[in-house]
Amino acid sequence: MKKFKFFPIVKKEDEDNLVKKNSIEENIFTSKNCKCGCHCSNRCCIGPTGPTGATGATGATGATGATGTAGATGATGATGTAGATGATGATGATGATGTCSCDCKSVGELVRNGTMEVFTGNVPTNWSTPDANKISKESQQGRVHSGDFSVNISDRGVLTQNIAISGGCFFEFSFFARGEGAQVSVEAKVTFFNAQNVGTTGLIIKVNEQDIPNSNRDFGYYRGITSMAPANTTYAEIRFVVTANGGQSLDLDDVSFAHQ
Repeated sequence: MKKFKFFPIVKKEDEDNLVKKNSIEENIFTSKNCKCGCHCSNRCCIGPTGPTGATGATGATGATGATGTAGATGATGATGTAGATGATGATGATGATGTCSCDCKSVGELVRNGTMEVFTGNVPTNWSTPDANKISKESQQGRVHSGDFSVNISDRGVLTQNIAISGGCFFEFSFFARGEGAQVSVEAKVTFFNAQNVGTTGLIIKVNEQDIPNSNRDFGYYRGITSMAPANTTYAEIRFVVTANGGQSLDLDDVSFAHQ
C-alpha cells in the first residue's frame, strides 16, 4: 500500500516571502560568517589594500597646444660695459687739392728792396724821400741787421714806398731798427689809397726815445697787422719818419709787407 507525503498548503503570499528570505540569506552574511568583521556583499570581504603595481609605460605625447598670448615686455636691463676700441681702419685716399679764389691769397713779399741792399746814390732803390740829404747808406759793422747794408735816417728824415694792392685784405708790416744814440724815435705808418688818392690809415707803429736799442749789433724788431684795406684801395704807402736830437739818427733794415 503506497504511502503519500503531504505538503502543507502554502499561500502565494507566504511563498513570495520565502523566496525573498532565501535570496537575502544567500547574499548577506552576518558578522560571524565574515572574517573581516563587517557586513559584506556577494559573499566577499574587502581586505587591506595591496601594494601599488609597477608604473605602466608612458603614453604617446599629445599634440602641442596652441601658443599662448605673449606677455608684456620686461624692463630694459642695465647697459653693459663698453667693449674695447676696434682697430683703426685704413687711411682713405687723399682728396683733390683745393683751389683758392680769394683775392687776398699770399703772393710773398710785397716790399721791393726791403733788405736795403741796393742804392741809387744815397737812397735805397725803389724808395723815395723828400730830402735825400737826410738819407744815407750804412755798412759799418754792428749797424747792419742782415746783408751788407742798412739805411740811415737822420732827424726829420722821411722814407716811403708805394705798393700796389687789392682792397678787402689784411697785411702784416714789420721792420728792424736801432738808434745811433738814445734820443731817437720813429713812426712807421701804413696808409691805403684809392684811385683818387684819398687815404685811409691802416696801421701806425710808434717807437719812442729810449725804447729803441742803441748798442752795436742790437736791433729791435717791430711788427703789426693792418686793418682791412677798403674795397676800393689801389695801393698802400709805407712811410718812416724819424725824430732825433743832437745829430743822432736811426738805422733801418729788413722792411717787410705781405698779405696776412
